[in-house]
Amino acid sequence: MVRRFEEAVDAHTQDLAICREFGDRRGVGRALNNLGRAAQLVRRFEEAIDVLTQAVTVFGEFGDRHGEGQVLNNLGVALREVRRFEEAIDDHTQAVTALREFGDRRGEGLALNNLGVTLREACRFEEAIDAHTQDLAICREFGDRRGEGLALNNLGVALREVCRFEEAIDAHTQAVTVFREFGDRRDEGRALNNLGLALQFVRRFEEAFDAHTQAVTVFREFGDRRGEGLALNSLGLALRAVRRFEEAIDAYTQATTIFRDTGDRYSESTALNGWAITHNERWLRQS
Repeated sequence: MVRRFEEAVDAHTQDLAICREFGDRRGVGRALNNLGRAAQLVRRFEEAIDVLTQAVTVFGEFGDRHGEGQVLNNLGVALREVRRFEEAIDDHTQAVTALREFGDRRGEGLALNNLGVTLREACRFEEAIDAHTQDLAICREFGDRRGEGLALNNLGVALREVCRFEEAIDAHTQAVTVFREFGDRRDEGRALNNLGLALQFVRRFEEAFDAHTQAVTVFREFGDRRGEGLALNSLGLALRAVRRFEEAIDAYTQATTIFRDTGDRYSESTALNGWAITHNERWLRQS
């Protein structure tokens, strides 16, 4: 898969060179946008930021607000990946305005979703809730059920951050239902894991175990090792809360192995910390 994305980067680079050779500025803007998106897929974010910034300038020259809005949205995603949140928020906000002016409601919803995710990363939770709520309304307006599921799942995460747990549980439950309708198992797994976390906050642990266990199963089906590790880590947290220490240790051990295998050092550290705390709590309980 990575090789195919690298091939896409090469193809868009060649397209860009040809457009420049012929002085086709509109083609240059299109090629720059496509190249930026492809660069993001292979995690070359600084390169993506550079070419997408150029693309914004090109579309601005022509007064192409629709194209400019689409590129600004892509640029915001790249900036978020390198934690330049305020710049990303500004670009997503401009994208929402441009796409709204053009009357592209679906594009506006996509930009609102990305804006909400970035606002949440910047701990601006109430604004994130507003952005995801607007996106949800647009998805429902167009009958975009997958977009609705994504908006509900992201809304649930933001609601959890401001301790609106029952609303978060409702949003995640709806998201699971939507993804299940479409057979979108990967997003179903993400929604199930988020549902489990929200259930833990209101001490509905049996339901949380069920949600996290289902999430683990879904991620294993797809070979999504990182998703499986995150779900196992969440399961360990829930098991530790009800003093099922041996099961919690097993979940944390599996999560640690996965994160180590995938080179995710931050998540590995989190799982190891949970494992150590659980061992300490078990020892104190037995002493």
